[in-house]
Amino acid sequence: MNPFATVSTASGVIPFWVCESGRRWSDAAKRFVGPFQHDADADSSGQAMGSGQPTFHVQRMDAAKIRALIAGQSDLVILWELSAENTSAVALHVAQIGASRPDAMQWAAIDDVSRHPSDRLALRIRELGVSAVLHQPQELALLARLVRRRFSAAPQV
Repeated sequence: MNPFATVSTASGVIPFWVCESGRRWSDAAKRFVGPFQHDADADSSGQAMGSGQPTFHVQRMDAAKIRALIAGQSDLVILWELSAENTSAVALHVAQIGASRPDAMQWAAIDDVSRHPSDRLALRIRELGVSAVLHQPQELALLARLVRRRFSAAPQV
């Protein structure tokens, strides 16, 4: 399998890329927006059944791979894991992607940071182009509706 293969949006499948050190956020994304989503309108493969709802393909990727592949994607969601060790690097990626691809939906998952600095970090990272900040994987359940609505097929006129 080609490690740089992407998912085509022509088939109605939208990439949901997760850049993290472990599997916590990608597993949650698969559960709430990906192939194992808990959705009454989805069949066993995660495909939305006749509702015009998009299907998301969740993939774990490192930042370099995301930067290399982003130009070829029309619709895209990126979830960045922020920790004390990688804050400046992720902030740079978010800012650069936000400037070059403002249509890409970027989220930040803040881990391993005490609550008070976490609140300041959330405000700063939003200024750079992140549309949502998560502190717990369960919050993806609420944001899944937002991402599905954003990428829903427009009604035919």
